[in-house]
Amino acid sequence: MAVKRNRQPDMHPSSFSSRFHTDSMYFPQETVQWSFVRSLLHLLWIGQNLCKQQVGVAECLCREVTDITQGKARLVLKSRENTENMQKINPFIERSLISFSVQFCEVSYGTLCIAPDDERSTIPAMPFVAAQLLAQVCSWLLYTFEQAIFLQGQCQRLDSQLCGSLTKREREVLTLMCLGYTQHCIAEKLSISPTTVGKHRQHIYEQLGVHCERDALFAAYQSGIFSILDFIETETMCQK
Repeated sequence: MAVKRNRQPDMHPSSFSSRFHTDSMYFPQETVQWSFVRSLLHLLWIGQNLCKQQVGVAECLCREVTDITQGKARLVLKSRENTENMQKINPFIERSLISFSVQFCEVSYGTLCIAPDDERSTIPAMPFVAAQLLAQVCSWLLYTFEQAIFLQGQCQRLDSQLCGSLTKREREVLTLMCLGYTQHCIAEKLSISPTTVGKHRQHIYEQLGVHCERDALFAAYQSGIFSILDFIETETMCQK
């Protein structure tokens, strides 16, 4: 499956997105729960567009979190805030009732702080589960931004272009390369000789206009000539 990778940010909502926010058929009765769901959907939509950018994505996410929660929550990232911003945020942090670590696996990005309710200062302004879910969504988005920025940076340094199409077998070899298989393992998996695998790899390099495996993988990703998801769903990694 070919994958179209759009490098230009498109912040215009789709027709469905516009209807979704205004059409009563989607939310016939507005409730606190549905309002929160809409806020998360908006955040995820914004996140998709931010993945196409390389500058200011974390700061934009912080602003969106504040906006969609109407100031009830603040996303505070580690080592991201300058002195002036921290002076503005500190009072909010100090009066917050609960906070959640914004973390993806072992990587900690910061903290989501929840303010007290305006009318009842002893309880948080957001339900515990909703705040916890928001923290999880933020962690996934930040991890995705990090990966997207890294890949875009690596792809941009390449001076390559697709010189021709790849055969079905070459696409299989390329996919296994992306999955981390060695040449011997690829040969075993496809029931061909290592020498044949080597020839396929060389032709892949020529078609992508690169000279090594690392650049071939980034060039293949950049060109969108295949989706690794087509293959990874049913594959079990063999011994490397």
